Amino acid sequence: MKKWILILLLLTTLTSCHQIRRWLGNEPERVAQIGKEILYIDEVEGLLKSAATSDDSLNLVNHYIDLWAIDNLLLKKAEADLSKEDKDVDQELADYRKSLLVFRYQKKYVEERIDTVIEQEEILAYYQDNLELFLLDDPLLKLRLIKMRLHSPYLPMVRNIYRSNTIEDQTQLRRLCESSAEIDTDYEGKWLTGQELAQDLPVGNMDKIQALKADGYIDTRDSLYAYLVRVYDFVPAGEPAPIEQTEARIRQIIIIKRKQKLLEDLEVEVLKEGWNKQMIKIYRKNED
Repeated sequence: MKKWILILLLLTTLTSCHQIRRWLGNEPERVAQIGKEILYIDEVEGLLKSAATSDDSLNLVNHYIDLWAIDNLLLKKAEADLSKEDKDVDQELADYRKSLLVFRYQKKYVEERIDTVIEQEEILAYYQDNLELFLLDDPLLKLRLIKMRLHSPYLPMVRNIYRSNTIEDQTQLRRLCESSAEIDTDYEGKWLTGQELAQDLPVGNMDKIQALKADGYIDTRDSLYAYLVRVYDFVPAGEPAPIEQTEARIRQIIIIKRKQKLLEDLEVEVLKEGWNKQMIKIYRKNED
């Protein structure tokens, strides 16, 4: 009996699985060591699977060893240089554990109850009630952008018809652009910001973009190309963004508000339960 107690006590002094395996004689291969801290091969084997070549494997392992060494050397510095009070982290660990558990429970509570279905009417109502949240810092545009070489023989024809709405002109424009345009991009179904458009134009055209209106246009050039912009729709800076441009953001805001409401309900619920089940005791003055 005493023999087994001695063996049990000995096992409890071996604080890690690696130490136990070493004591039993089947310790895995060592990769690095700092004091009593040992890095074993099975801790880095996973890195080798993602390596394409032997050189990649070596680089990955060396990098991992450096990180492992830094962590352990910094820990040794901390253990040596910090005061006993500074090294006492029991309360901080307890607080972190409490916060982590509460966070996980709140997350689980919300995920089990959150309604993610958002009707279009709710989106519209939020948009109309909060227009000030959606004021634009940069204009929005729907447009067509054509970029052609200045020496193209088709440039004069394209320049004459790119703002036309007739079916004949639009058909001819498409054919001309297919054969001779460097870029012909139609953003009729997508909003671009003024900054995004400016990136596709020569430097110095931001004033022209800011001055645009619906059905406006820009005809500009650099040393090699002509840039023709035909605007279908335009919302100036300072105006609310169109609802289709803000819908994703509104959906996110509504979901966040629903989560906040669920968490508020949870707080009320647990407090009510605590009082009803007499789990809370308040100590008054002169009361044991």
